[in-house]
Amino acid sequence: MRIRGQLLLTLALVALVPLYITGWIALQANEYARAEREDSALRARAAEVASAIDTYAAATLEGLRADGHLPGLRRFLAADDERRTLLVAELVDTLRNTVIKDPIHVTSAALLDREGRVMVDTELGRTGISEADKAWFKQAVDSGLPSLVGPYFEKDGATLWASEPVRDGGGLIVGVLRLRIAAARLQEFVRQDPAREGSGSFSILIDSAGVAIAHGGDARLQGRVVIGADAATLTRLVNERRVATDLPGSLKRSEALAEGMNWVDVDSDGEVERVAVVPLRVAPWRLALVEPRQNYFAPYARLTMVVLAMGLLLTGLIVGAAWLVSARIAKPLVQLTDAAERIGSGSAADLPTGASGEIGQLARAFEARDHRLRESREALEALNATLEARVEARTVELTQALERLEMAQDELVRSEKFSALGNLVAGIAHELNTPIGNSVTVASALIAQSRKLKQDVEASQLRRSSLLEYVDNLQDAASLLDRNLERARDLVASFKQVSVDRVSEKRRVFDLAVTVRELVTTMMPLLRKHGVEVELLLEEGISVDSYPGPLGQVLTNFINNALIHAFDGRDQGRLSLTAARHGADACVITCADDGVGIPADQINRIFDPFFTTKLGRGGSGLGLSIVYNLVNGVLGGRIEVTSRPGEGTRFSVFIPLTAHPGHDMEEDDADVDSAGV
Repeated sequence: MRIRGQLLLTLALVALVPLYITGWIALQANEYARAEREDSALRARAAEVASAIDTYAAATLEGLRADGHLPGLRRFLAADDERRTLLVAELVDTLRNTVIKDPIHVTSAALLDREGRVMVDTELGRTGISEADKAWFKQAVDSGLPSLVGPYFEKDGATLWASEPVRDGGGLIVGVLRLRIAAARLQEFVRQDPAREGSGSFSILIDSAGVAIAHGGDARLQGRVVIGADAATLTRLVNERRVATDLPGSLKRSEALAEGMNWVDVDSDGEVERVAVVPLRVAPWRLALVEPRQNYFAPYARLTMVVLAMGLLLTGLIVGAAWLVSARIAKPLVQLTDAAERIGSGSAADLPTGASGEIGQLARAFEARDHRLRESREALEALNATLEARVEARTVELTQALERLEMAQDELVRSEKFSALGNLVAGIAHELNTPIGNSVTVASALIAQSRKLKQDVEASQLRRSSLLEYVDNLQDAASLLDRNLERARDLVASFKQVSVDRVSEKRRVFDLAVTVRELVTTMMPLLRKHGVEVELLLEEGISVDSYPGPLGQVLTNFINNALIHAFDGRDQGRLSLTAARHGADACVITCADDGVGIPADQINRIFDPFFTTKLGRGGSGLGLSIVYNLVNGVLGGRIEVTSRPGEGTRFSVFIPLTAHPGHDMEEDDADVDSAGV
């Protein structure tokens, strides 16, 4: 992307992103406030319709309560059968007067005795029928209060039942005044919802069982929508005639509604509506005001469209302004870029040095840099003319330095090897001193006794007891000489084998346990000097076709490393050497100590050349490096080390029982021979 496009994009993003974020936040805040306003308006409208229905229910019950105190009702209930025959006409007129108060919706009035039997009814043919099992009768008798129950859906339509207990002079309930009211009156209230006109909103009046006893959206759904009922409840409502069943399969079940605001699919048509639910205070019903979703969000959609239109307009203005600004800034920058490319290629550059502001300063700086670059290029060309000769001379110097470094490294390795051999010689010399000294002492004593025996013979003073004593002493001396010289011979043999292996590094077949014992024997003087106890756990009969010299040097370096580092500052220690088979074609030799251990930050560096913590105090830093190279190179194996500070260190060497072919040690032998060993 060219600089002009980058500037345009940057400027547009810097201006537009905050604008879009601010617009989105404003829309969200407005939507929250709008939703609160819409919900408050819905609740207010629902409360208005509910209040009208409550007023009607309260007026109906209050009128019924007043009619329940009419003297004619009490006289009729207090009279005997003969007297009641005379009072029937008066009671019928009284009941008809009750009906006349709302002749359109009150279809009949009746007086029932305390047992629920209809004594007089304005609807012909019902006298003598028992209505004791009706809910409205039980509620009036049990509570002693007026009640409004229903509607119940029968063949002639939906009916509400209003009842008022009639009391005698002592306050006892002696009968019930009952009105039968057409439920169509409730449908008129939900049709009068002012929010429904032209908006798609409608109201639903719901009884305590969830039945839509009045439906403002579609009058045909009165009694045919059940809200929040399960299958068992629906069956019970059908049996109790609490729902309309004249149209088979017409019942609809809707989700439950809680008081307050709900998002519910009321009509089971797949569309979720906003529903405000308020309870009625007088009647046991609830009023649900339903607002279609598109109507509820219509103001927000209109505002969103206005905001989007304004956002698009501002976006166009900002992009246009950014285009003009980027063009003004990019033109001199493009010139500078072209000049920089020409400077890099060595061509003459036409820099806008006369420009004002930072661009002009930058152009003049480019011009100065171009001048210096030309001078540097000329110097570089002159330098390149002599570069090849200087590189060749430097290569010769580096080659010679590398050769000297390799010679120094070989000398250090050889010095380390002969240092170990010198320590071995010193130890063997010290070890040989004891048996040879004992032999010299016995020989000296034997010479002295022989002289005395000779003197006794020459003086003819030799006695049998003296001769026997001399013979006994001679036998003891011979035994001592034999044991001490045998010890010296074993030491010399061990030294001879170890030294030959160490110097020659020839490949041969050897017994692993015997070789390890011989090595430990040669190093026992040094180990005893440091108070180190050695434990040997060697599996017998392991025959190895390899290089005993390098293996001996490996174990020697392990032991020396333990004496220098593991037991530093201690007057005693314990060292364990083990040898055993490892699988079918390999063996493992371990050297473990109970010394100070190796810190975790150093254990990965112990095989590096010249790494030591005892520089100048007995450590050269090459011991374990030589061990690593011998094990992985000549012996064809691998080495593992584990250590815990304060608990000790364990080295494990895994080598094949038969060394891999291809290791030629003759060159090393020649070096050793030329050293005069």
